[in-house]
Amino acid sequence: MNHRFRHGLMVALKFLVPLLIIAWLVWRVESEQWATLRERPKDYGLFALAMGAFLVALGISFFRWWMLVRCQGISFRLIDAFRLGSIGFLLSFVSAGSVGGDLFKMVFLARRSPGKGVEAVASVVVDRGLGILGLVWLVSLAMSGAGQTSNPELIRIGNVAVTVAVVGSLILAALVFGGRPIDRLLTLATRLKYVGGFVARLAGPLRVFHRHPQVFVAAFGLSLGVHVMLVLSAYWVARGLFGELAPGLGDHMVIFPIACFASALPIAPAGLGVLEVAMEWLYRVVPAEPTLASGTVVALVIQFIKILMAMLGMVFYWVADGEIASSLKQARAVSEAE
Repeated sequence: MNHRFRHGLMVALKFLVPLLIIAWLVWRVESEQWATLRERPKDYGLFALAMGAFLVALGISFFRWWMLVRCQGISFRLIDAFRLGSIGFLLSFVSAGSVGGDLFKMVFLARRSPGKGVEAVASVVVDRGLGILGLVWLVSLAMSGAGQTSNPELIRIGNVAVTVAVVGSLILAALVFGGRPIDRLLTLATRLKYVGGFVARLAGPLRVFHRHPQVFVAAFGLSLGVHVMLVLSAYWVARGLFGELAPGLGDHMVIFPIACFASALPIAPAGLGVLEVAMEWLYRVVPAEPTLASGTVVALVIQFIKILMAMLGMVFYWVADGEIASSLKQARAVSEAE
């Protein structure tokens, strides 16, 4: 009972704190910005484009995961990737500390393919890793194309993004394209005292991609495509709300990937509160000319679009068969055990 109380309290705090942050940010939105938002006509056609771009981004990410699962020798239909991906997105958005979307997908694949549990884990981990790698590369490219900036925080973010992008790319390239020397290094790493067991469990499935380098490269390209579509979605939301007063597409190529990178931190469900904080700050420091547009308001509309997209997962959840229901139950048990 005590464990359940602590677990419930942590879940409640994960929701409450972000909501308080959002309330504080909304309260801090300047009166001029609210007046501009009220007075300007809204372009609902751009809102529709924004939702379409977000939906396309989700579809690309589900297709990328399907490619990676198939590389692991797991029989997996494309429709199942869209179905499980939608439910996973719903779980990641509405659950904080209970059953996350990644855990659910790992459990389902492991149950579907006995003896390939490690491969199931690897497919989800690599999919998430490629998503983050595509994001940091987009941040790096956008910062490079944005020219010089005097803001020390932006400079630091750009340096971190470049470092993570280069180091991550080198590690993944070595694992995917490396030959026998990499295999020998991995064999030696499995004998290390503290990390050897971890390397032994994941090195094999990761090296499977050595036989499918073209798929791996294509998956990375798809990761960039996902984040470009998300940038377009954010830009069209901003233009739909504030028109020409909103920062341009080039500014959003810097603003939104950085905000997404911040919201990817496991602080709150779906980055709730974190995205708003990051967008508001970046709206102040990135555009060369001051803007009357509010990063907080734009981020709140983006969160609303996320909720609409999560409803697709809710439909799949409602019509879930016994296999999905049992996987959800097992994932919940694994999560509570941790």
